[in-house]
Amino acid sequence: MLKEERFNLILKAVEGRDAVSYEELLTMVDASGATLRRDVDQLCEAGRIRKVRGGVAPLMAAGRPLASYFFGVQAQRAAAAKEAIARRAVELVSTPDTLILYGGSTVARFAEMLPAVGLTVLTDSLPVANHLAFKTDNRVFLTGGEVLAQQGIVLSPFDDPPAFHVAASTFFIGCHAVGPAGIMEDDPLPLRAARALRRQAARLVVLADSTKFGEARSLVVFPLSEVDVFVTDEGISDSDRRMLEDAGVDVLIAPLDRDIRDEAPAEGAAVPSVPQEATDK
Repeated sequence: MLKEERFNLILKAVEGRDAVSYEELLTMVDASGATLRRDVDQLCEAGRIRKVRGGVAPLMAAGRPLASYFFGVQAQRAAAAKEAIARRAVELVSTPDTLILYGGSTVARFAEMLPAVGLTVLTDSLPVANHLAFKTDNRVFLTGGEVLAQQGIVLSPFDDPPAFHVAASTFFIGCHAVGPAGIMEDDPLPLRAARALRRQAARLVVLADSTKFGEARSLVVFPLSEVDVFVTDEGISDSDRRMLEDAGVDVLIAPLDRDIRDEAPAEGAAVPSVPQEATDK
């Protein structure tokens, strides 16, 4: 059995469960105990699972928000495309202005390119807040709630955070998937928070690389008809671009720098070792 196949079996075994023993994993994979433990070590180093006594477990217990999303891992994927998208999106910003920046590795890269003065920013993103607060003279507000360090965001289960008094010109958001239904995620808590914050901005701008088209997610954050501008890279297909434009979305294409272009890992490919710290996003 190939390493990639073993990785996929291990990840599927822990999905939605509190833990899986090494003995159970050995019945699923065609490998020795030593090989299995090396596979587990690599998946742990890549931030995909964690070790527990006698076996392995998801990084978060079942039912915790955003169990499938980890900032440090996502930041390494399609990095050149995210760089290009961020650079293109900055053209939409002028000062003085008030913005809402919602989570995600592409939005975090975008924040690093914003003007150093003249902005008021509301964000749920710890990396965004950290950069803007310590490296610029912009005014920064964080949404209230629980700090999710691995995801690099703050989420509130409450209905009326004080930050809802902010009135912004533009809401910038990334996503995990794009399709005819809209921009999509898997977790209901960030979906609820995103829709609430959207009411505080006049314009919705989505920042997402072309690999997000065709991805499958179960929950629609915003239908395409609610998106004003979609910034993506030149890898977008003609059919996907038409899908957006037919919905009334203004599509901005960011050219990739051929010297640093990279591709997202193929589905089922061996997972690279990536640090988990939120500041790496």
